[in-house]
Amino acid sequence: MSHFLSPKKILFGKNMLRRLGAELEGRGQKAALITDKNMVKLSGELVETVKNAGYEVKIWDGAEPEPSTAGAIEASKLLKEFKPQLVIGFGGGSVLDTAKAAWVLYENAEIAPDEITSVNVKTKLNPQKKARFMTVPTTSGTGSDVTWAIVLAEAAEHRKVGFANTEIVPDITLLVPEFTAGMPRALTASTGLDVLGHALDGYTARQQTDFSDGLCLQAMKLAFEWLPRACADGDDLTAREKMQNAATIAGLGFGNSNTSLCHALAHTLGATFNIPHGRSVGITLPYSLEYIASNPPIEGAPDPVERLSTAARFAGIKDESDQEATKKLIQKLRDLAKETGEPLSLKEAGITEQQMNDNLDTLVALASKDVNMYSSPCECKDEKLRQLFQDVWAGK
Repeated sequence: MSHFLSPKKILFGKNMLRRLGAELEGRGQKAALITDKNMVKLSGELVETVKNAGYEVKIWDGAEPEPSTAGAIEASKLLKEFKPQLVIGFGGGSVLDTAKAAWVLYENAEIAPDEITSVNVKTKLNPQKKARFMTVPTTSGTGSDVTWAIVLAEAAEHRKVGFANTEIVPDITLLVPEFTAGMPRALTASTGLDVLGHALDGYTARQQTDFSDGLCLQAMKLAFEWLPRACADGDDLTAREKMQNAATIAGLGFGNSNTSLCHALAHTLGATFNIPHGRSVGITLPYSLEYIASNPPIEGAPDPVERLSTAARFAGIKDESDQEATKKLIQKLRDLAKETGEPLSLKEAGITEQQMNDNLDTLVALASKDVNMYSSPCECKDEKLRQLFQDVWAGK
């Protein structure tokens, strides 16, 4: 990529709601909050802050655990009826992707709602003509709060569709660590491993740049250091703040590079077996890194071993050999997953051998077409891809 994209402003740190009013006052009279049935129960303080800034607030709380085209269309109907000047996505990555897609449909009436996934980097969008868009993440993992990509599930086809456009970047991202304190340990762990997937996919992707590299490395380092503490004590606001920062920094990193092989595998597994995204990423990350470290890079792609050994040393692993440093980095990922209670294979995640065999052809076909596959520094297709999925299941 030859440009760098980010929100106009990122507000971060404890007690950030106190500063939000000044950002919103005098910029509109109506605000729509898009969230889900769980997070709406925690939205009171945010809604009150927006109201105090002079806005009438309407809430749509129908976002699904796996964001869908249908959900985005329903949310956009509220926006078109209510006509807000501010659209707020409040929740985890699924909510934020739903809110992004709904905002795009609201701003661009010429896009047929059921064709939202056809939006791409060449599509001419009209952003911010009707409303500014603000993201308020309540998990620490997806990075969706700062990226220009959207992933929606198409249930009928058992697949996830990712699409992107540079005009989808939010105007404001508000990081409130207190909103993440209620995350259960398992969600904290899986979304934290998603941070590492974003960081290391972004650092090894074919589109990496000098601008994305530092963000990916720092996000990785923060996650290794603070995820165990956040899992051990959910009320540790310092750990929560550091993990929220790590997630957003990783979002800026991979959002200006790309996600790669790990996410091509994870999207496919999530859509096929209904595994939460963060858990899918946590399972596939070590195997995808082992794959790119043991296969020749595509011409012009970064050398995966050189990249991963640099990442290993940034994470505090000291070894003279690049290969050994890479192996220790991958083992460090597995050790962290084990420490935080996450499965190390599909078999450990409860997928039976029969389920795997019945769906293997589908997994290979879907992953081959996943847009993230084109960012992989190494070619992965046909029998190699099939074997990789089998290894992910068996834990080899």
